[in-house]
Amino acid sequence: MTKILFSKYNGTGNDFIVIDNRKSIVKATASSLWARLCRPKFGIGADGVLLLENSKKGDFRMRYVNADGGEVEMCGNGGRVITMFAHEELKLNKDLYRFETMNSVYESAPDKKCGYRIRMMELYDVDRFSVGHLLPSSHSLYLNTGVPHCVFEVENVDKFPVFLKGKEVRYNSLFEAGTNSNFFQLTPEGHIRIRTYERGVENETLSCGTGATATAIACAKFYNIPNEVILETNGGELAVSYSSDFKEVFLCGKVEKIFEGSFEIP
Repeated sequence: MTKILFSKYNGTGNDFIVIDNRKSIVKATASSLWARLCRPKFGIGADGVLLLENSKKGDFRMRYVNADGGEVEMCGNGGRVITMFAHEELKLNKDLYRFETMNSVYESAPDKKCGYRIRMMELYDVDRFSVGHLLPSSHSLYLNTGVPHCVFEVENVDKFPVFLKGKEVRYNSLFEAGTNSNFFQLTPEGHIRIRTYERGVENETLSCGTGATATAIACAKFYNIPNEVILETNGGELAVSYSSDFKEVFLCGKVEKIFEGSFEIP
């Protein structure tokens, strides 16, 4: 048996199993293992797994595996979490990190104001699909911020059936590989109250970084909001700042280590 060390982190309620995999001790393709470990009560319990690996393009490579055991392209909160892991546990000690994902190279850094920030490098397929017919909504938009997202404005988001409607949108035949679903409402303070159904977790999560980014960009377009959007998730606040042309987009929020431990594999 091989003992694998891990750390458990959360980024505004989005929780992850984090492993230093620079010596390739585990495989991202071990889907049954990751699905078992991510299960609440029967495993460690997490929304996903972050593997920090060597990279020729940056300081490290982030591989992200969802709770269903499938590897996907990107995770915004995961990018912030793995930066804290690299900075505070692995002591890479940089003011600015560059890390590789499946499709791009991201920049991330500690942030004295709000925790850890990441520059979101992917934005495409904006309005590729018309999604307004999928459910009643004042505003709606499809876009990809590293992974696909649908954004819907709804009334009383706290009482909205996120699991039911999110699942319907996620599995709609319009999306060949599925999609994440975000539901939002403007607050009297000018913030965005958001809830997200995540593909791969197959449930609502307390926070979703790429979903918050997608929703912030959508709201900037819907309401001409300049510079920054504050998003209130069930796991805490996230800030998304951006240039007027969205060439520069940053996601920022708190990250914390929960505990560390080990598990064994044959």
